[in-house]
Amino acid sequence: MRNVGKPYSLYRIMQGKFDVFHQTHFETYCIRALGTKPMVTTYHDVNFLTEMNYNKTVVRWQHKSLERADKVIAISQNTKNDMLRYFDIDPDKIQVIYHGIDSPIYNTEEKVFSVPYILYVGTRAKFKNFERFVHAYALVAEKYPEVKVVCTYKPFTKEELDMFAKLNIQGNMLHCVADEETLSRLYRDALFFVFPSLYEGFGMPILEAMVNGCPVVISDASCFPEIAGDAALYFDPKDIDSIRDSLEKVIEDEALRHQLAKRGIECAGRFSWDRCAKEHWELYKSLL
Repeated sequence: MRNVGKPYSLYRIMQGKFDVFHQTHFETYCIRALGTKPMVTTYHDVNFLTEMNYNKTVVRWQHKSLERADKVIAISQNTKNDMLRYFDIDPDKIQVIYHGIDSPIYNTEEKVFSVPYILYVGTRAKFKNFERFVHAYALVAEKYPEVKVVCTYKPFTKEELDMFAKLNIQGNMLHCVADEETLSRLYRDALFFVFPSLYEGFGMPILEAMVNGCPVVISDASCFPEIAGDAALYFDPKDIDSIRDSLEKVIEDEALRHQLAKRGIECAGRFSWDRCAKEHWELYKSLL
């Protein structure tokens, strides 16, 4: 679909009836047509630069786009720091603007699952660290077999199912394809949300969990402390025992779950789309 829109985008750009062009993807087909018009680009993370998700084409686009951009929006201070590490770019050219978060949207008290569960949201790519989490959970399941894991996104792969069987937790790993309302209810009713990822530019599921009153247990890595502050329980994402200990601690301590949920709601309140939009608007005006 992106390719279908390119000819029309080029047509509109070449008309020149705009003040600022905001590039939201790194493809460079638009750059020559812009002429001297101001350009802003948003940079999310360095995943395409790392061996976990390296993409030569996108990296080449990134270099060209960042060189052409008059201003670059980084979605976290951690992302800005990474950009300065990997690119020859003026730090004054980069402005950190955090994402916002929407209010909960569930319209029913009905639960999606009636069993106690840990919620895992999103893809299960290598950098998401899902495999270590599963091995840690398998140790937890020996002590608390009634606590399941609910995963969203795509169905489990054969390799994942084989891993579950080998760890004897195949009956504990549940999958759910969730629309936005269902996902909101999953957050609301989970014992807690776990995010074992090794690296993210921002980590939207953290705020999604918090705004829905779900306790958050996450990696002490990347931008996570910057976003969650003291509203999360952290673990070493490369240490299975550390992950297991954190999972067990929150399962066992109801008061801690309530405390994390309360702090999470307060933390999520700092991230609004109104603030995000106003900061974008001010950045655009600064280029005119």
